[in-house]
Amino acid sequence: MNKQIKIASAALGLALVAGTALPVFAQATAPANTKIVKGAGKNDTAKIADFIKKADQEIARRVTSLNALSARIQAMKKVSDTQKSNLASTIQSQISILNTLKTKIDADTDLATVRTDVQSITKSYRIFMLVIPQGAVTAAADRALTITDTMTVIGTKLQTRISDAQTAGKNVASLSTLLTDYNAKISDAKTQAQAAINEVAALTPDNGDQTKMQSNTAALKDARAKIQAAQKDIVAAQKDARDIEKGLKAFSKTTQQ
Repeated sequence: MNKQIKIASAALGLALVAGTALPVFAQATAPANTKIVKGAGKNDTAKIADFIKKADQEIARRVTSLNALSARIQAMKKVSDTQKSNLASTIQSQISILNTLKTKIDADTDLATVRTDVQSITKSYRIFMLVIPQGAVTAAADRALTITDTMTVIGTKLQTRISDAQTAGKNVASLSTLLTDYNAKISDAKTQAQAAINEVAALTPDNGDQTKMQSNTAALKDARAKIQAAQKDIVAAQKDARDIEKGLKAFSKTTQQ
């Protein structure tokens, strides 16, 4: 049983390093070099061609990101089917809108019209401001819930070992305190992760509505804070588990002596 817990703890350590919640948010921000080429000094035909070329690139980049996010959503294990379906529907809707917009832009022949259509890529369709961050938060929360489920199993095994040590006459008061904290941290991590999922689940693109954009931004910021809180809980619980393991090992050494 000791070996199983060591292996599980090591696996959790790797999961926290390789699968931490924070890096996914890096994908939620559009690269800095997203300015649409204006083609100053060229005739209208050349300017229009520049606008269309850049627009096609920006739309393709967003569609690629959305398709990647869609695949991640399908792999989620702890998010409800309804939430997954709603998010998947939003993604597919945005892809359809972008493809329709691409068709329109590619057919534009008026400079003012193509400029307005190109600007709508970032002003009206909040792929990098909402949809990608929304999916990133959900994916991070799903990962946190998966990790805490594994840690719950480990907690049960630790409880059994502590009870066995107590039956053997060992003073397990400090270990019981650590386990209580461990379980509390795991419980809070689950609460925070689920709250983050619920907070972003109903968000929809603002389509230029500034009030809604501000509301979405605030919700995403708060959801990220919840994910970070869940991660801190997981790290703290992992430390509790290591300290419990050390205490149990000390009992074994004392018995052997």
